[in-house]
Amino acid sequence: MKICVFDDWHVGVIQGNQVADITALVDSWEPVWPYAWMLTFIEGFERKRSAIEQHVKTAPRRPISEVQFHAPVPMPSKVIAAPVNYRLHQAEMGGTQGVYAGFSIKTIEHYGLFLKPSSAIVGPDAVITLPFQNRRTDHEAEVGVVIGRQVKNVVEADADAAIFGITGLLDLSVRGPEDRPFRKGFDGFCPIGPVVVTRDEIPDWDDIGFALAVNGLVRQQGNTRDMIYGIRRLVSLASYQTTLHPGDIIASGTPDGVGSLKPGDVMQLTVDHVGTLTVPIASAYAEPPADMGDWFEGFKIARGAPA
Repeated sequence: MKICVFDDWHVGVIQGNQVADITALVDSWEPVWPYAWMLTFIEGFERKRSAIEQHVKTAPRRPISEVQFHAPVPMPSKVIAAPVNYRLHQAEMGGTQGVYAGFSIKTIEHYGLFLKPSSAIVGPDAVITLPFQNRRTDHEAEVGVVIGRQVKNVVEADADAAIFGITGLLDLSVRGPEDRPFRKGFDGFCPIGPVVVTRDEIPDWDDIGFALAVNGLVRQQGNTRDMIYGIRRLVSLASYQTTLHPGDIIASGTPDGVGSLKPGDVMQLTVDHVGTLTVPIASAYAEPPADMGDWFEGFKIARGAPA
């Protein structure tokens, strides 16, 4: 199934060019923050699947063109991200011409995983404001893996059963010397969507293609077959670091083609089976609090810690 959240935080199933409203089957649904009902819906999805399939047949429907999609998992307990999980991305970040020229860029094999705050999540068409005019902010196109049940210490052979599905995900990143959670944790720096596709509709975890266009020009093209750590290994590693809960999201890493963004840009991420996530950048940079002074003025990309 293709699961979405739309309009006044209703839950829907995409069928063709329509959205079938299944909110009536979502326990404790209330259209107010923190939208935790989506997490219990994911946890109980398999138990309710037959009921959902029956409900969809007669559920109220709206054309996709008439609804506003939100992030399909609005507030997970955490987002776990994989740094430098593609060899060609490793190459473009280092070397003589890389963003961090002169640095030795390592991979997920050395860095492990890091966390992004769930407050960074936004959905389709949410306008993202870049935080610093004097700092480079990059797009990173990724496949997001949504966890379906509480697990700990999962081995790769059992990882499939822990996965609810996949979604499109953009890991926006300010370049510079600070730790990743700071540079990648600003509001809006984790757009996801437009839907979550359940795992039964994914024929091969190691063959999911995706592409990112900025202002209509393709900048990134990737496939999960090229990841250093595949999706199952990421789930296993993440579950060793921390207990995974329903709705948790793993950002699986970005391929080469990472580039900078500027005010007014429009990103479109297309992921196999999922569809296209469109995210615009605001027309002006954010204004930091006046008492921050020149705290960021001295930092240059050349001094930054890689990735």
